[in-house]
Amino acid sequence: MHISEDRISHIAHKIYDKLYNDDLADFPDERRALDSIKDSISGFFSIMEQVDQAVRAKLASYSQAKVPGSREWEILYQKFYAEELAKKKW
Repeated sequence: MHISEDRISHIAHKIYDKLYNDDLADFPDERRALDSIKDSISGFFSIMEQVDQAVRAKLASYSQAKVPGSREWEILYQKFYAEELAKKKW
């Protein structure tokens, strides 16, 4: 899943505003805080993309091709997705 820079920026601002307005955090440098939040969001989606690609490659390697969207494919996808997340310690 690709997420645009605009969407990441929007999400980062929402997180920043929520943390600041609810007095959960004080940020001495707003720009630096937003950059850190954006980096975290980008890293999260990057890992999720890597996991998705690994799972799809594993499913494609089966000798009997599974039809994407079929019940069997979905079950295996979820199983392999959980395994890949566990490998990445998520």
